[in-house]
Amino acid sequence: MQTIICSHCDLVSQKPILAPGYVAKCARCERILYKNKAVNANKLFALSITALLICIPAFSSPLISIHLLGVTEEANLLQGAIMMIDIAPLVSFVVLFCAVVAPTLLTVCIAFSSGCVVFNKRPSLLNPILKLTAILFHWSMLEVYLVSFLVAVFKLISYADVYFNSGLYFFVALLILNMTMLCEYSNTKYWEYLRNE
Repeated sequence: MQTIICSHCDLVSQKPILAPGYVAKCARCERILYKNKAVNANKLFALSITALLICIPAFSSPLISIHLLGVTEEANLLQGAIMMIDIAPLVSFVVLFCAVVAPTLLTVCIAFSSGCVVFNKRPSLLNPILKLTAILFHWSMLEVYLVSFLVAVFKLISYADVYFNSGLYFFVALLILNMTMLCEYSNTKYWEYLRNE
């Protein structure tokens, strides 16, 4: 008999047998315990490899150009976070971690675990990778960075001429890929794959 623990109220329940597309809810707190959704490892592997390729121009290419008093400056995500180190080191670290490190590591983890399923491999590294994926799932915040970036741009528009550059389009593409991966991914299904040796 397999059991499952509610992550919200710690109620231990018997793991239900569900038809694909259905969810099981906790009897005590009504939170979702388990989703039985089909995971397409080939699709996730392709999405994660594409996201890794887009990461390079998304983080290094200029997002915007600011023209003020005859001077034009370009800025990318990494430069913006590094420039804040002297002024606000904690904010700089959080931006770097949540907008660069966590999404990139999460994409690498999903690519690795999906590659294991696609090529039918179960390396010893898969166990810690799945644990790390569950942690990084909550720290990847590309959408938060994009919203705060757009707020800053709208405030700058009244003071300077702002032009969007290619890096912004790569970043939006990366965000779409990242959100698609997170919607398609199921950590539970990968753990089941690891157990069914």
